[in-house]
Amino acid sequence: MASGSAYADSFVTIRDGREYLCTATEPRNPEDALDCVAEAYRGPFSKEESMEICRGATSKAPAICAISAYRGPFSKEESIELCQRATLANGPSDCATTAYRGPFSKEESMQLCKRGGTAANAECAIKAYRGPYSKEESIRLCRAEADLLIRSLNLMESSADVQTKIRLFKERIQGLFE
Repeated sequence: MASGSAYADSFVTIRDGREYLCTATEPRNPEDALDCVAEAYRGPFSKEESMEICRGATSKAPAICAISAYRGPFSKEESIELCQRATLANGPSDCATTAYRGPFSKEESMQLCKRGGTAANAECAIKAYRGPYSKEESIRLCRAEADLLIRSLNLMESSADVQTKIRLFKERIQGLFE
Protein backbone atom coordinates (compact mmCIF):
# COMPACT_ATOMS: atom_id res chain seq x y z
CA MET A 1 0.00 0.00 0.00
CA ALA A 2 1.44 3.37 -1.02
CA SER A 3 0.23 5.41 1.97
CA GLY A 4 -2.26 5.24 4.79
CA SER A 5 -3.32 2.22 6.81
CA ALA A 6 -5.89 -0.49 6.36
CA TYR A 7 -8.11 -1.45 9.27
CA ALA A 8 -10.05 -4.62 10.08
CA ASP A 9 -13.21 -3.22 8.49
CA SER A 10 -11.49 -2.02 5.32
CA PHE A 11 -9.63 -3.31 2.29
CA VAL A 12 -7.45 -1.96 -0.50
CA THR A 13 -8.37 -2.38 -4.14
CA ILE A 14 -6.39 -1.40 -7.22
CA ARG A 15 -8.23 0.09 -10.16
CA ASP A 16 -6.56 1.56 -13.23
CA GLY A 17 -3.21 1.30 -11.46
CA ARG A 18 -4.33 3.37 -8.44
CA GLU A 19 -4.84 2.08 -4.90
CA TYR A 20 -8.11 2.86 -3.10
CA LEU A 21 -8.89 2.24 0.56
CA CYS A 22 -12.46 1.05 1.00
CA THR A 23 -14.07 1.15 4.44
CA ALA A 24 -17.35 -0.13 5.78
CA THR A 25 -20.06 2.40 6.56
CA GLU A 26 -23.21 2.11 8.59
CA PRO A 27 -26.48 2.26 6.67
CA ARG A 28 -27.89 5.79 6.85
CA ASN A 29 -30.84 6.37 9.05
CA PRO A 30 -32.97 9.28 7.76
CA GLU A 31 -33.82 10.19 11.35
CA ASP A 32 -30.15 11.00 12.03
CA ALA A 33 -30.42 14.27 10.11
CA LEU A 34 -33.68 15.06 11.90
CA ASP A 35 -32.05 14.49 15.30
CA CYS A 36 -29.19 16.73 14.22
CA VAL A 37 -31.55 19.53 13.14
CA ALA A 38 -33.45 19.29 16.44
CA GLU A 39 -30.17 19.53 18.39
CA ALA A 40 -28.96 22.60 16.45
CA TYR A 41 -32.38 24.26 16.70
CA ARG A 42 -32.37 23.80 20.50
CA GLY A 43 -29.10 25.71 20.42
CA PRO A 44 -28.55 29.16 18.97
CA PHE A 45 -29.40 28.34 15.35
CA SER A 46 -32.57 29.12 13.40
CA LYS A 47 -34.51 26.36 11.66
CA GLU A 48 -32.92 27.23 8.32
CA GLU A 49 -29.41 27.37 9.81
CA SER A 50 -30.01 24.06 11.58
CA MET A 51 -31.07 22.44 8.33
CA GLU A 52 -27.94 23.79 6.62
CA ILE A 53 -25.66 22.46 9.38
CA CYS A 54 -27.26 19.01 9.26
CA ARG A 55 -27.69 18.42 5.54
CA GLY A 56 -26.52 14.83 4.99
CA ALA A 57 -25.78 14.28 8.68
CA THR A 58 -25.42 10.74 10.00
CA SER A 59 -25.49 11.80 13.66
CA LYS A 60 -25.89 14.86 15.88
CA ALA A 61 -22.17 15.56 15.47
CA PRO A 62 -22.52 18.57 13.10
CA ALA A 63 -24.98 20.26 15.48
CA ILE A 64 -22.88 19.62 18.59
CA CYS A 65 -19.80 20.87 16.73
CA ALA A 66 -21.50 24.05 15.48
CA ILE A 67 -22.89 24.89 18.93
CA SER A 68 -19.43 24.43 20.43
CA ALA A 69 -17.74 26.54 17.74
CA TYR A 70 -20.31 29.31 18.16
CA ARG A 71 -19.73 29.36 21.94
CA GLY A 72 -16.07 29.94 21.10
CA PRO A 73 -14.54 32.49 18.76
CA PHE A 74 -16.56 31.68 15.64
CA SER A 75 -19.62 33.42 14.18
CA LYS A 76 -22.75 31.51 13.21
CA GLU A 77 -21.72 31.46 9.56
CA GLU A 78 -18.20 30.27 10.41
CA SER A 79 -19.58 27.61 12.78
CA ILE A 80 -21.92 26.29 10.09
CA GLU A 81 -19.15 26.15 7.49
CA LEU A 82 -16.73 24.52 9.93
CA CYS A 83 -19.10 21.79 11.10
CA GLN A 84 -21.16 20.73 8.09
CA ARG A 85 -20.67 16.99 7.56
CA ALA A 86 -18.65 16.66 10.79
CA THR A 87 -18.47 13.09 12.00
CA LEU A 88 -16.95 13.83 15.43
CA ALA A 89 -19.06 15.93 17.77
CA ASN A 90 -16.39 18.42 18.81
CA GLY A 91 -13.61 17.45 16.41
CA PRO A 92 -13.63 20.42 14.01
CA SER A 93 -14.57 22.87 16.77
CA ASP A 94 -11.74 21.73 19.08
CA CYS A 95 -9.34 21.72 16.14
CA ALA A 96 -10.19 25.23 14.95
CA THR A 97 -10.23 26.72 18.45
CA THR A 98 -6.82 25.20 19.22
CA ALA A 99 -5.33 26.38 15.92
CA TYR A 100 -6.81 29.88 16.37
CA ARG A 101 -5.35 30.16 19.88
CA GLY A 102 -2.01 29.32 18.26
CA PRO A 103 -0.43 31.06 15.28
CA PHE A 104 -3.29 30.61 12.80
CA SER A 105 -6.00 33.07 11.74
CA LYS A 106 -9.68 32.11 11.80
CA GLU A 107 -9.64 31.45 8.06
CA GLU A 108 -6.51 29.28 8.31
CA SER A 109 -7.97 27.42 11.31
CA MET A 110 -11.16 26.68 9.41
CA GLN A 111 -9.21 25.55 6.35
CA LEU A 112 -7.26 23.11 8.53
CA CYS A 113 -10.23 21.79 10.48
CA LYS A 114 -13.37 21.83 8.29
CA ARG A 115 -15.53 18.72 8.56
CA GLY A 116 -12.98 16.18 9.73
CA GLY A 117 -10.38 17.93 11.85
CA THR A 118 -9.53 17.05 15.43
CA ALA A 119 -7.32 18.63 18.08
CA ALA A 120 -4.53 16.36 16.76
CA ASN A 121 -4.66 18.17 13.40
CA ALA A 122 -4.26 21.55 15.14
CA GLU A 123 -1.42 20.32 17.37
CA CYS A 124 0.28 18.89 14.29
CA ALA A 125 0.01 22.18 12.38
CA ILE A 126 1.28 24.22 15.33
CA LYS A 127 4.23 21.89 15.76
CA ALA A 128 4.97 21.82 12.02
CA TYR A 129 4.89 25.62 11.85
CA ARG A 130 7.39 25.80 14.74
CA GLY A 131 9.59 23.47 12.71
CA PRO A 132 10.62 23.84 9.09
CA TYR A 133 7.17 24.39 7.51
CA SER A 134 5.28 27.54 6.49
CA LYS A 135 1.68 28.07 7.63
CA GLU A 136 0.35 26.91 4.27
CA GLU A 137 2.54 23.80 4.29
CA SER A 138 1.59 23.03 7.89
CA ILE A 139 -2.10 23.25 7.08
CA ARG A 140 -1.78 21.12 3.96
CA LEU A 141 0.34 18.46 5.65
CA CYS A 142 -1.58 18.25 8.91
CA ARG A 143 -5.04 18.38 7.41
CA ALA A 144 -4.64 14.89 5.97
CA GLU A 145 -1.87 13.07 7.80
CA ALA A 146 -1.69 14.59 11.29
CA ASP A 147 -0.58 11.45 13.14
CA LEU A 148 2.11 10.62 10.60
CA LEU A 149 3.51 14.15 10.57
CA ILE A 150 3.52 14.40 14.38
CA ARG A 151 5.60 11.21 14.57
CA SER A 152 7.99 12.62 11.95
CA LEU A 153 8.31 15.94 13.78
CA ASN A 154 8.97 14.12 17.05
CA LEU A 155 11.79 12.23 15.36
CA MET A 156 13.13 15.50 13.98
CA GLU A 157 13.17 17.08 17.43
CA SER A 158 15.41 14.33 18.74
CA SER A 159 17.89 14.60 15.85
CA ALA A 160 20.73 17.10 16.41
CA ASP A 161 21.52 17.05 12.67
CA VAL A 162 17.96 17.93 11.72
CA GLN A 163 17.80 20.66 14.38
CA THR A 164 21.00 22.22 13.01
CA LYS A 165 19.56 22.21 9.48
CA ILE A 166 16.32 23.77 10.70
CA ARG A 167 18.23 26.49 12.57
CA LEU A 168 20.37 27.25 9.50
CA PHE A 169 17.29 27.27 7.24
CA LYS A 170 15.49 29.71 9.54
CA GLU A 171 18.59 31.95 9.72
CA ARG A 172 18.77 32.02 5.90
CA ILE A 173 15.10 32.92 5.64
CA GLN A 174 15.46 35.61 8.32
CA GLY A 175 18.42 37.05 6.38
CA LEU A 176 16.33 37.40 3.24
CA PHE A 177 13.88 39.71 5.00
CA GLU A 178 16.40 41.96 6.72
